[in-house]
Amino acid sequence: MSKRRTHSPEFKARVAMEAISGRKTIQEIAADHAVHPIQVSQWKRQLLDGASELFTRGKKTKARRRGRPRRRSCSSRSDGCRWSWSGSKKNLSCSDARELRKLVDHDHPDLSVSRQCALLGLPRSTLYYRPTPVRESTLRIRARIDALYLEDPCSGSRRMVDYLAREGIPISRDRVRNLMCRMGLRAIYRKPRTTIPGDPAERFPCLVDLNAVTAVDQVWATDITYIPLQKGFLYLVAIVDLFSRNVLSWKLSNSLDTEFCLDALEMALGGGCKPEIFHSDQGCQFTSGDFVARLQAEEIRISWSGRKRCYDNILVERLWRTVKYEEVYLRAYSDGWEAEISLARFLWRYCHVRPHSSLRGRTPHEVYTETEPCYSRPELTMSGAGTVQKKAPTSVPAHGTVGGTSQPELLGKSTNSSC
Repeated sequence: MSKRRTHSPEFKARVAMEAISGRKTIQEIAADHAVHPIQVSQWKRQLLDGASELFTRGKKTKARRRGRPRRRSCSSRSDGCRWSWSGSKKNLSCSDARELRKLVDHDHPDLSVSRQCALLGLPRSTLYYRPTPVRESTLRIRARIDALYLEDPCSGSRRMVDYLAREGIPISRDRVRNLMCRMGLRAIYRKPRTTIPGDPAERFPCLVDLNAVTAVDQVWATDITYIPLQKGFLYLVAIVDLFSRNVLSWKLSNSLDTEFCLDALEMALGGGCKPEIFHSDQGCQFTSGDFVARLQAEEIRISWSGRKRCYDNILVERLWRTVKYEEVYLRAYSDGWEAEISLARFLWRYCHVRPHSSLRGRTPHEVYTETEPCYSRPELTMSGAGTVQKKAPTSVPAHGTVGGTSQPELLGKSTNSSC
């Protein structure tokens, strides 16, 4: 039985800071530091939740010390004990079993081994435990599993059992699953239930009717999708105006939490506009108390998709199809920085340059920023293609501008438009 690993606070902080930077995926960070991806996500969450306490810790500590009685010293507490320490003091604050074992003196003249373990808080079974070395046959099986996984990373425990059986290695699926778990190997496949509902205190009905959307800033919608990298995934959230299909804001993250969705919402509202209705699915990010409270503070009506209603958010899903087939699948992003820069370039072109047939050949930015009201939504036809061909070609000015509109910085994550 393998010993449970313990990590120092400095190690956890270093891993959590690397996860917050967003340059690597959670899977890459976990592989680099030989930890489980769930641990990386938990440490990131703990660092984000406890970051605000760093600026108030001094005040709380002073107030706590004033109202708290003075603690007795170690020497005064040991007076009531049957045995007391002799010689130099030893640091008993270390929780690592290896360090605690070093503190036990088997030849102590006064304290027995049992008493020393009781004072240290160290079980005697842990003191006498000696790790058993891994058998040579197990090492050979693990090496073969690792080689087969490199050839076929989509193999799970079932397929790995079949591979090993062909090579004359009889092994059960439970043992293969256990070995793959210890080695940190997981099959690459699309997980079920990508939208996990939360447990909100209040539920909201679906208020969106695409045939009734007749103006900009009437309905905003949002959703989250996966962006594949060479090692792992990133998560992309976008907020779209349903009438113009303009991408108001977007943000990447290496963990599926609520913070990056709130950041995208703040960037969209930072443009000075707000919708009448904000639509989303019932994912735990959008049904969280912080996200709902932010929308209610702006007096925005909240709309949630119901179960088995896949067409409520069809326009945002159509955006994901365009992003995947016209950008993501054509490029192999190596890390988060490359994905962020390339997506910023594509989404800017999607909103400012790329004509849409459903908008009669106009761009989403043109429709979103027009001042004259539009009382009927164009039909989803290819009639805009002829209009585009009749227009005179627009010259592309110098200095990275297209059609007279300067391209924003590639590292910026928001494409907000002024109202």
